[in-house]
Order: sequence, then C-alpha cells, then structure tokens
Amino acid sequence: MAIKLKFTEKTCQNLSSPTDKPREIYTDTDLPGARRRDAVPGLQLSVFKSGTKSFVLCRKFQGRTRFITLGKYPDMSVEDARAEAREHIANMRKGIDPLKNKRANAQKHVTLIEVFNAYLNVRKNQLSPNTVSNYKTVIDKHLKPWQKKELRCITRNMVQNKHAELTVISSSSANKAMRVLRALFNFANGQYEDHEGKGLFLDNPVSRLSHVRIWNKEERRQNIINNTDLKAWFGGVNKVDPTDTFAGTVRDYLITLILTGMRRREVAQLRWEDVNFSESILTVGKTKNGDPLLIPISDYLHELLQSRQETVAGEYIFPGGKENPYISEPKKHIERIRKESGVNFMIHDLRRTFITIAESLDIPPYALKKLVNHRVKGDVTEGYIIMSVERLRRPMQQITDYILGLAEIKETAKVISMKESKPQIH
Repeated sequence: MAIKLKFTEKTCQNLSSPTDKPREIYTDTDLPGARRRDAVPGLQLSVFKSGTKSFVLCRKFQGRTRFITLGKYPDMSVEDARAEAREHIANMRKGIDPLKNKRANAQKHVTLIEVFNAYLNVRKNQLSPNTVSNYKTVIDKHLKPWQKKELRCITRNMVQNKHAELTVISSSSANKAMRVLRALFNFANGQYEDHEGKGLFLDNPVSRLSHVRIWNKEERRQNIINNTDLKAWFGGVNKVDPTDTFAGTVRDYLITLILTGMRRREVAQLRWEDVNFSESILTVGKTKNGDPLLIPISDYLHELLQSRQETVAGEYIFPGGKENPYISEPKKHIERIRKESGVNFMIHDLRRTFITIAESLDIPPYALKKLVNHRVKGDVTEGYIIMSVERLRRPMQQITDYILGLAEIKETAKVISMKESKPQIH
C-alpha cells in the first residue's frame, strides 16, 4: 500500500531506496481529493531499489485505472510534477485519453533527425539504396544544423533562407535538400497525430518556395560521348596497367555501363548470383523505380564477365576497397581516362550515350524503355505489353555491335549519322 505524505523537494530528496522489495510507492497528499480513503491515489513517487525516483499519475479514466509516467526526480521538480498531473486530470474530465494525449504531446516535439529515422524505418522496403544514400547526404551535410531541431520550429522563413544559403553553393543541391525536407514533413503529417487523430504537421513550410516561385531552375545535362569520340574513349578505358587490379575493375565497370545503359549503382552492386551465364541474362533486383530488371547479355559482355569470374574473388563482380565492398565512383581513374582519351565525360553520360544510340538505331520505344527500366506514368498501353528477355536480346546485341563498331573494336553494320536520328531520349 502506498505511503501518504505531502511532497516537498526536501521530503522527496530524503526518501531512501527500499532494501527488502523492488520499490516503495509514496502518494502526494497535496492534490485535491488525495486524502479521501476511496480516492484513486493520484500523484505518486516510485522509489526503486536502484535509487531511481519517478513521478507517476494514477487516475481512473472511463472505468479503468491509468498510470501515466510524468518524469524522473530530481530532473522534474515537485511543482512541475503537480502542474502536469493537474493538466492530465483536467483533460480526463473533458474525456481526453491521457495516454494518447501524452503520446501526442511527445510527438509535437519530435526532431528532424527522429522523423528522418522513422521515415527510413517505415519505408525501408520501398527506398532504393541510392535514394537512402542521397537522403543521408542531405541530412548529414546540408541540413546538419537542423538535425536536433523540433520539426514544429522549422518555419517558412527558415526554409527560404536555408534554400538561398545552399543555392550560393549549388542550385541543384539546394533544391534537392528542400525536396527531402518536403518529403519528411509530408511523412510526419501522416505519421504523427494529436489525441483526436488529426495530423500534427498540417502546414509544410517548404511550400513557401512554390508560393513565391523561387525553386532554382535546373537544366538537364545533355552530355553524351559522341560517335566520333567512342574510339578514343575505349582506347583510354582499355589502356590499363596490368599490375593495377583495381584499374582493370574500373575498365570493365565502365564498359559494362556503356554496353547496358544501366545506372551506375545498379552495375556497381551486381553480384555473381545475378548473372545467369547459361541463359546470358543479368538480373537486377533493386532498381531506382523499384521494378526488377532482367536484361540479356550481349556476346562481348558475356565474354567480359566470364573473364572476370575467373580472376575475381568475392560476391561482387566489381569489388571496391576496404571501405566499400563494391566499386564507388572511381574519380582518379576517370580523370586519367579523360586525359588519355581527350574525352571529358561523367559516369551518367554513358547511360545517355547508350539510350541515344539505341534510339538512333530505331529500337522500338517500348523495348528501349524496358532495356533501361524506364516507366511513363499514365501510359496504359505499356501496362498491356509483356516484354520477355528474349524479345530484348536482338536489340541489345544490335546496340553493342554498333557501339563496338564505332570504337573500331568490332565490325558492325552501316553507321547511322546522329544528325539523321530522332530527338534524344533521356
């Protein structure tokens, strides 16, 4: 049975830990009704054997006794405990569930980093590794000063000023950071609610950027490796020191990118289990849009991968270093290839080059979209077309032969002038 006494700072401080039982419970006699024999205890202080002391409100609500932990003593003072207890009692008289209200009050103070971690946990099966990596870069770099800031304290003016601050460094990075922040606010509005079940973050402060029209204009990159540069590019890629194992990995990685049109992370994270050599098929389970990708392997790429299998140990086809099990962007080697070949390129240019060349060869649009795993929202016809891997084998081989022909590595059919081709697909 709880021991009744009037709580004061001195009294609570002097209460000793029990030695013969897990805890001792004391009830404050200062709250109204607490001295009645038939009354529910009210504000209590639990003193545990470990020495920890916690304030708890014990109160009946809708026929059930509720126990609401208020805080630990002395972090929470006696007066603060009484004030919070009175607030809960007043809310219960209005029919407000104290536990739901307590959760809602706690969620009001959720921080940006807490929302971000909850977002990753809830959507862990929906986000690609690339997306997660990009989001973490934004949180750890661009929004780092805001990580411990309560979400409710991030205002429209703060968003506008942060966007302007980041724009000085990079227009695209500023936009990316705000898009991530917008996504987190939208998630928080659906994830956190008050005691009535209404969203706590109805206003998304990032909407300020749209209202005043200050999103930075981003130009889509148009870079590709021109037909006339492919011979020089392949020459630079293939010029590798035979004693440099990683340089050979970079060479094969870049060639795989340009001959498949795959995204760089999709190729970098390929495992040997993803290659079916007997069927000449490559399987990518995790892609940017979430759709699994099955593509045929051309004869040249088949030989390249078989050659690697004979010399590469481990699960990844393109292993990285100590910090990363698979290859990341090899900046030093790419810079060497630029100097050797005279071709200034970025890794994503290889995907654009593949798509542009494929389109110039009049590869059927739906076959091309399937090869590069593109979807067009609202395209009903696409949903009715079942494109098998074998249907894609001939187009893939045709693109490979054409690229290698331009590079003078393999004889190919008539070269089609890019000037005669249709507009580029990106």
